[in-house]
Amino acid sequence: MISLRRARMSCAISALLVSLTWGLGYGLFHPSEELGPWLAIAGSLPPLLFAVGVLQGKVLPTALLGFFALFYMAHGFTELMANPEVRGLATALSLFSLALFLTAGHSLRVQSRQPRE
Repeated sequence: MISLRRARMSCAISALLVSLTWGLGYGLFHPSEELGPWLAIAGSLPPLLFAVGVLQGKVLPTALLGFFALFYMAHGFTELMANPEVRGLATALSLFSLALFLTAGHSLRVQSRQPRE
């Protein structure tokens, strides 16, 4: 069985990967002409902010991180099908957000099985 510390760390690392993929993808490789760098900043901040709460052991940021992972996953799959020039970025975002969703759920499950202090 995986430890709670390892589950939290894997969730935070997945959140960091999603944030980096979004930020680098929409900030450097495919910047938006209408929104400029604001799209990259606005999309990459929520996973990082919630990852801080996950590392502190709080339940609500972990649950919200899993919920927001569905947004990133849906966006990645939509870009994968609709925009052929960003298929690599969309594939990476989809896979990292799937990993984030699974690790957030697993972290919540492991945390619920820990004895209360």
